[in-house]
Amino acid sequence: MSMEIVTNQADQVAVLNRLLHILCRSLPSYLADAKPWTDGQQEPIEQALSNLAADQQHYARRVAQAIVEYGSRPDPGRFPIYFTAINDVAIDFLLRKVIELQHRDLASIERCAAELAATPELHSLAEEILGNARGHLEILEGLGTRDEG
Repeated sequence: MSMEIVTNQADQVAVLNRLLHILCRSLPSYLADAKPWTDGQQEPIEQALSNLAADQQHYARRVAQAIVEYGSRPDPGRFPIYFTAINDVAIDFLLRKVIELQHRDLASIERCAAELAATPELHSLAEEILGNARGHLEILEGLGTRDEG
């Protein structure tokens, strides 16, 4: 399957809104408000998730601003309904789920960046978001490996 590079403004806004949804409706963003259960021993995990959510909020604001600059309205969408089923789950279990979803989100962000290749400033923003997401995934996977050992 070949990747389509979008060149018209409406398609670019659609890609930006997909990117906005990834950033605003991630599991770490959900957990920022619905605090997971912890016994106080998982501070590094809590901090890593908090840092990821904060970076996602930062990039979401930048993506939303780009959408507004294109004369459109940001649409972050809704959280997946299944997130409510994990409200009372321990943070170490959530870490594994966040890592799994972060892999999926990375693939989606890569597609968005590729689709925005015709617009250098949007492509650059998507690539910056992708690099940040990869960095957070490395940190999370390191914590997951340490937690299993």
